[in-house]
Order: sequence, then C-alpha cells, then structure tokens
Amino acid sequence: MSGAPRPLELVLTRHAQRDLLAIPEDIRQRVKADILRLARGRLPPTQVKKLHGFSPAIWQLTSGRYRVFYRRLGEELLLLRAVHKPEQLRALRSLR
Repeated sequence: MSGAPRPLELVLTRHAQRDLLAIPEDIRQRVKADILRLARGRLPPTQVKKLHGFSPAIWQLTSGRYRVFYRRLGEELLLLRAVHKPEQLRALRSLR
C-alpha cells in the first residue's frame, strides 16, 4: 500500500532550541508550522534552498524574516539554527 510518505524525525541542536525560544511567540508559531510542513514534505520549493560551500550540505528554510538552517540525515531533519535574517551570515559562519 502506498500511503502518504512518513514525516522526517526532527532533531534540534542546542543552538536551534535556544534560537526558537528567543523568537517572539506569534512568529515562533509560524516558524514551527513551516518546520513541520518541511518534515512532512509539504513545503513549496521556493521556501528552501541548498547552500553552497558546506559538506555535508546545509539547507535554508525561509519563514518570513527568519531563516532555519538544517541538514537532512537519512530519515532525520537536523535543525542547526533559527535566526532573524540580519543575523544569518553570523550564524552561517558558526556552522563552518
């Protein structure tokens, strides 16, 4: 039987946990909803992009003015950071 694909398991780093808690509650709910849609494979491709220069690959999810950086490891979605757009370069430097 071919049902819907199984959602990916979400794994958060300490940085990602701390970042999400620092986001204002109303915006955090939108970011979390986008993360869950990503895990279920129901996110438009315009909201994600592969970043160059990282091995293993890092992907960026755009959720309003916030960026969520993640890696896909098999059946897991490893959330690395969730930052406000002006802070994204600093966050990416910390992931190198």
